[in-house]
Amino acid sequence: MALNNQRGAALLMVLMAMALVSMMLTSLALQSQRDITRLQFQQQETQARFYARGAEIIAQRALTDLAVRRAALWWQTLAGQPLDYPTDEGTLRLVVEDQRRCFNVNSLAADDPGLAQRQLLYWLANYADTRLDVPPGEFVAQLTDWVDSDNIAREGGMDGADYARLDPPRLSADTAMRDISELNWLAPLDTGRYRRFEALCAIPESRPWRLNLNSVGPDELPLLDALFEGQVDRAVLATLIKARPPGGYPTIDAVRDALGGEAEWLDSYGNRITLTPDYLALHIRITLDGTPYYFYRQLLAEGTSAFQPLQPAARVQVLSRRSGYSTPRAALDSSTAVEPF
Repeated sequence: MALNNQRGAALLMVLMAMALVSMMLTSLALQSQRDITRLQFQQQETQARFYARGAEIIAQRALTDLAVRRAALWWQTLAGQPLDYPTDEGTLRLVVEDQRRCFNVNSLAADDPGLAQRQLLYWLANYADTRLDVPPGEFVAQLTDWVDSDNIAREGGMDGADYARLDPPRLSADTAMRDISELNWLAPLDTGRYRRFEALCAIPESRPWRLNLNSVGPDELPLLDALFEGQVDRAVLATLIKARPPGGYPTIDAVRDALGGEAEWLDSYGNRITLTPDYLALHIRITLDGTPYYFYRQLLAEGTSAFQPLQPAARVQVLSRRSGYSTPRAALDSSTAVEPF
């Protein structure tokens, strides 16, 4: 009887040991699988970053290469046409956004912001008033107070301590916007405000607002109208967009010729437009084995002339790099893409 009890106890211990070993092996297998998956994602992310760097190089070459600047495809790309490139494990999508196709909110921080205020107010009152949660004049005043360097509120605006009394309490930036999502912090707080104002952007300069006539499209006609504060016939502005050559207007005289040589307003307002891209945003989506990776770059083409668009830039500076979240432009449907240059 004692021998049988000993054998039963030994068998029980063996079974318990086997169960414990089985659990340990299962845990080790799961941990190994997680480690392998994590390494695969790290490898993919590293690979995606290399591809994103390649997209930067493509854009920099396009800005500094004379042959590319003279290609019609380059100007189509600036107008929003995506470029798709195949990779070994997926695809790379590059969308080049000319940031002279939107209203630069930092122009409100100029030494004399009056012109930019009138231009923005004209656009809001005539084309975007339904997107506002405050009167257009108050919105312009608040936005100006947010980007100017003082902490003194103007009429209808808010600045400094005004924001500290709100819920949640906060401070006005009193400096140029780094990202257009800062619109959300204006009063009243609205986490989705900036998405309703795709026509607004934040370029790191406080000079008077300009639009690139070689990249604006029909959707930007309201902005073009606001640029001239309604002083130029909309039909004339629409003609300039429609009559634009595939390779863009090469000179300001070409713009005048498109209007039949009669454009006295160009003498007065011509300095509000440009024909040459300088501030660009790159929206990059890289898909590897079905997993998307998103990157954003802001570039500045230096050494350019506003009315010599075919001359390449002397150099290109990367102003900012971000990654990890999608943008509406990066998510454009692939059916809109064109063959890359």
